[in-house]
Amino acid sequence: MELTFGDISRYILIVTAIVATITYPKYKQTPLKYLLFYIWYAVLLEIVARWLVLEGYYNAWWYNVGINIEILFYLFLYYQYVSGNKLRRLILIGGALYEGYFLVNYLFLSDSWNEYQFFPFSTGGVLLIVVVFLFLLEMFQSDKVLYTEKYLIFWISLGLLFYNIIPLPLFVARAFISGYSLMGIQFLGNILMYFSFIYGFIWSSMKYKS
Repeated sequence: MELTFGDISRYILIVTAIVATITYPKYKQTPLKYLLFYIWYAVLLEIVARWLVLEGYYNAWWYNVGINIEILFYLFLYYQYVSGNKLRRLILIGGALYEGYFLVNYLFLSDSWNEYQFFPFSTGGVLLIVVVFLFLLEMFQSDKVLYTEKYLIFWISLGLLFYNIIPLPLFVARAFISGYSLMGIQFLGNILMYFSFIYGFIWSSMKYKS
């Protein structure tokens, strides 16, 4: 059977979850302890999505729920890490506005409950990019910049930037790009994110917060 981009992404996601589980003692005293449970949730999300397709059901609604949870989870995670009150307020207000936009668009403006919520998720992705950049700027302006590569949160941040930045410009021009090309672009973002996560789980050695 020929492997698809989705199949390869799922397998590497499972590897990421296994590595995250093995290395859990390394970061269980930090806010990143929640990441392990989210990654296994993401594995479940992908398995169920694949099952829905094999059984002949639509799965866009399932991804709508899952991606919405993903955006809210990472905003919650970075809220635990940032120290500036302005950035914390940005996360709270930005998260509330994003979720309001998602719910209004999904419940009242979409033609179908199974319509993929492209615009809300693009907005959420941009919000995550801004939050991660500002967090890294905060990190680089502290003495932690001397040990950046030793902190797991740095590699998580790098992975999230890969995941959100790489596909974004091309999704905007999705009307001019084939569906297969979009899948390939999203696949590249996924793989770079998972490899960044795996590298961080294995090679990080210092706690950023406890």
